[in-house]
Amino acid sequence: MKLDCRSRTIDVRSIALTICFVQILVASASKAATLKLASYIGDHAMLQRDHTVHIWGQGQPNQEVSVQINGANVTGKVDREGQWDVQLKPMPAGGPFDLTVTSGNEKAVATDISFGDVWLCSGQSNMQMTLKECDDGNSVAEQAEKLANLRLCTVAKGFNGKPQSTANIQWRRASAQAARDFSAVAYYFADRLLKDPELAKVPVGIVDSSFGGTTCEGWIPNDALAKLNKSDLRDSLFGIKPGMLYNAMISPLGKGPIKGVVWYQGESNADRPASYPLLLTTMIAEWRTQFESPDLPFIIVQLPDFAQASGGLHWEWIRDAQAKAVQSTPHAALAMGIETNDGFNLHPRQKHELGRRVALLALHDVYGRPIAARGPVFKSASLEGSSVRVRFEASKKLTARIPGLIRGFALAGEDGTYRFADARIDGDSVILHCDQIPAPKTVRYAWAGIPDSTLTDDSGVPAAPFRTDDLPPGDIEVQKQPVTHQVTTAAYEVAVDGDGRVTSLVVHGKQFISNAPGAAGATSIPAFLGTRSLPMILSPGPSLLSCSDDQVTLMLAFKPDHMTWTLTNRGKDPISYRIALLPQVACSSEEATGTFKLAHGKSVLRVSGIDSASHSDEGTMMQTTIKGGNSKEIEFTIGN
Repeated sequence: MKLDCRSRTIDVRSIALTICFVQILVASASKAATLKLASYIGDHAMLQRDHTVHIWGQGQPNQEVSVQINGANVTGKVDREGQWDVQLKPMPAGGPFDLTVTSGNEKAVATDISFGDVWLCSGQSNMQMTLKECDDGNSVAEQAEKLANLRLCTVAKGFNGKPQSTANIQWRRASAQAARDFSAVAYYFADRLLKDPELAKVPVGIVDSSFGGTTCEGWIPNDALAKLNKSDLRDSLFGIKPGMLYNAMISPLGKGPIKGVVWYQGESNADRPASYPLLLTTMIAEWRTQFESPDLPFIIVQLPDFAQASGGLHWEWIRDAQAKAVQSTPHAALAMGIETNDGFNLHPRQKHELGRRVALLALHDVYGRPIAARGPVFKSASLEGSSVRVRFEASKKLTARIPGLIRGFALAGEDGTYRFADARIDGDSVILHCDQIPAPKTVRYAWAGIPDSTLTDDSGVPAAPFRTDDLPPGDIEVQKQPVTHQVTTAAYEVAVDGDGRVTSLVVHGKQFISNAPGAAGATSIPAFLGTRSLPMILSPGPSLLSCSDDQVTLMLAFKPDHMTWTLTNRGKDPISYRIALLPQVACSSEEATGTFKLAHGKSVLRVSGIDSASHSDEGTMMQTTIKGGNSKEIEFTIGN
């Protein structure tokens, strides 16, 4: 019995200690629960003018919360989950103000808050691409501080399986550094808005929430995804599942409101255009629901010129899908991307014109400015004998980008085979004729990855691509390619294509470089989406050729009996450079000199600066690594 009594006493003490410990934990947790503003509402933030605005955050459950700004004082209550949300009555454009939130003995303050127009800019890598990566971007950024009414907001890249209420979100005043690191399309768009006389005194806030390599379905909420066909849903780059980008990068923006959305995406869905209209319209509807704005304006950037195919399909088909989505969606507009670049770079550096075109649509459609914001838009087509009259909605009169030369139209008969047509302007119409198509049935315009099209009007914006047929997407297209550069000496010949790849190296009449497709041939820099392009090609001297992108440069220096290829990596991460050799080329390591000897018949070439060479039935692959912030030279010496 005594043993039992002692045991019971120990149990009681243990229970008492446990209760005390739990009370301490509860008290500590209660003390640690501090009042917080939403991560979207920080110093320098922009709130939407002339609309009821949500102010939200975290606090101690069941406590009252009070929000003061610009003379307004609104109260609310923290719910049982520790969340609070109050609504401010509409305020006109102005600021800056301090936003003060109090609850009990706690206070949270956000300074330098303005009321103006907030635009959300989202999409994948071409929206993400920064000003410093674009033509004239650094010089444009130097002028950023003159835009006193501009605020730039960046949502940190992330993904999550569940909708999040917080994220790493930073608002900044416009400055050279902030502008350089900001989305170029978004910045050029904002810059053009602020040049409008009626908006010059209205603060503008631009929110960049973009993530390269992402599909449209990554930006759609989970509940909406459940209603879609699973076979139409795919992961984004890095294995990011559908819905995860919305959860981490859109959900934390709360209920808004905002002025509008600029969406630049589609590259990652280009191989499946049939499913894209439903994906995009679903996303638009869901974002409008989140921001409590059924008429929220969306401006969709129709993809620009690009030569390469995606899954066998060229970009005219994803452009068609984007147009269908916009046509079926009220308060949505399509910004023309064609005729802004040469089409040989997946990430074109020419972003200024795209930003301008987006701004024109916003000024016309959202702000009601009486300006020419669109190029000619297809209205109807009718048969006139063996010719076709195509009518357009246009700003004043139709014209040609190249005076007197109307290109880009094609006609097809019953067999669906298109031929380019002669074209002439007649008022609001273009008359088409093709001798080889005596009985035309359908018309296409600007229907190519890089369309050779010239129709425009007083707006200066190109006519929108269109087709009158309903044929399924085809995978055959005669497409122009970048210019190849050729170097010829008595001992060797070198060919470099428009992507900066060395596609041919002939020594004394013998080819050394493999012509296998893709990364298995020529020279290449492996990247996430295949191989890296070096499309900026210049000749800085008679015997020099430079091939670059924003971070990597290949400089080729040619001498009579040798070459030097210098690779400079200005990025942070290492890159690999590969040279694919033909199977007929024998490769052996000469350890004493640190070189590789290459022989094709009697033609000999010695190469230094290579880290390794791997052999297979398809040939030898030589490879070298260049660390971030470093350069490396590859020397080629012609032998006997």
